Amino acid sequence: MIQHKNVKWWMLALSIVTAIGLTGCGSDSNKGGTPSAGTGDTENKAEGGSDTGDKKDTKLVFWHYLNDRHDLLKEMAADFETKTGIKVDVQLFGGDGFKQKVMASVQNNSLPDVMTFSGGAGDLGQLVESGNIMELGEMSDMFDKFPGSVLKTYSYDENNIFGVKHYGTYAIPMDTNNMQFIYNTKLFEQAGIASAPATWEELLAAVDKLKAADIVPFATGIGSWVAGTLVAPYEFAYLGEEKVLSVKQGKEPLMDSGYLQVLQRFEDLYKHGAYAEGIATMDLPMAEQMFVNEEVAMIFDGSWAIGVFNEMNPEFTQYDAFLPPKPADAAYEVKISGGIGVPLVIDNHTKNKDAAMQFVRFLVEKEQQQKYAEKSFNLPANIEAAKSEDGMSPALRHFSLGMTHVFENGGSYPAPSVETVLQKGIQLIAIGQSTPEQVLKEMDAELQKALKEKKE
Repeated sequence: MIQHKNVKWWMLALSIVTAIGLTGCGSDSNKGGTPSAGTGDTENKAEGGSDTGDKKDTKLVFWHYLNDRHDLLKEMAADFETKTGIKVDVQLFGGDGFKQKVMASVQNNSLPDVMTFSGGAGDLGQLVESGNIMELGEMSDMFDKFPGSVLKTYSYDENNIFGVKHYGTYAIPMDTNNMQFIYNTKLFEQAGIASAPATWEELLAAVDKLKAADIVPFATGIGSWVAGTLVAPYEFAYLGEEKVLSVKQGKEPLMDSGYLQVLQRFEDLYKHGAYAEGIATMDLPMAEQMFVNEEVAMIFDGSWAIGVFNEMNPEFTQYDAFLPPKPADAAYEVKISGGIGVPLVIDNHTKNKDAAMQFVRFLVEKEQQQKYAEKSFNLPANIEAAKSEDGMSPALRHFSLGMTHVFENGGSYPAPSVETVLQKGIQLIAIGQSTPEQVLKEMDAELQKALKEKKE
């Protein structure tokens, strides 16, 4: 996940605990060791004793890194205490402080009872293998509350690519995220567009109407990582999931795969004059500012953008979201990038196991998820909460419903250089300095080079 306003983009940024030296972590020799200076959490965790004791004496320690949600989480913890009698000490460690805290505590088996995890499945897998994170099979009765593709993010089976041998599910999603189109409803109305585009052809028609009304149609961070996430829906729409993976692995040829149609969609937008000036080098924050300033009618962005817009201008609310429209000649459904925003994990050495599981269950119940979504502008992970209209803006609800369209595995090329050629190619297509045919040939040349080097 890429981190953007405290939200991680699950496909790219997986780097919080990779620097942890796991040699000896979680071993018997470390059990009961003295925590590093400044942790001071062993006393708090032991304060409540075992789960067999009086709940009024139980005190959980909960770590998180969510600066913008600290007050909300404290409020939810207070509600939990009122209902259960179990106290929760909510501790915030923003930025690098959280990473350092985890690193020090892993080495001494002194993690908190419950914490948010910042990192990818490979990072968590290291903690799983070292025995620090609890397997959540005892909570399997609630697994169907979440989209399957999301829950699988931190689940490991015999086919996992991270070498994790302790199979099972090790995290519960507190929230989710995905990427869709967002449009300014007022500007659409001004241009005479009655509803959000449902097909690619309707999208181009909307672009034409916006241009006729002297409204700039579209901006996004094509000059950054966003280009790849805008490509993904059309890779799946034209190739289908099996072929996308096969082509990227070099098992099927790229040139005749249908990928040309994917690139042609970016040319469509160029020919219709959809792009804002400077699109080739534009990053997402710049595009977001333009959207909030009503300088453009549409943006391709993540669900976290709702919180970003609110920070920029709380009065700006006239927008909604829609899925990437499917082209008429595409044989498959569009799929979008997305995943767990914030995973919840439980310490494998907690003395308050039942209370910790009870707290995690509480955080992802429908009522709490609705409150969390309304106050934090983040997507609820609970499907029932996502389908409810209570407390959510239309845009947030459409993003929530979009979680059923998130792809499970987008695959990867044998070398990052292929993605680099693709991103550069999209930038050039968007300003008319290259063609889909040229970009496809350059991609194929780089892919063949990477495959050859891999064999050698």
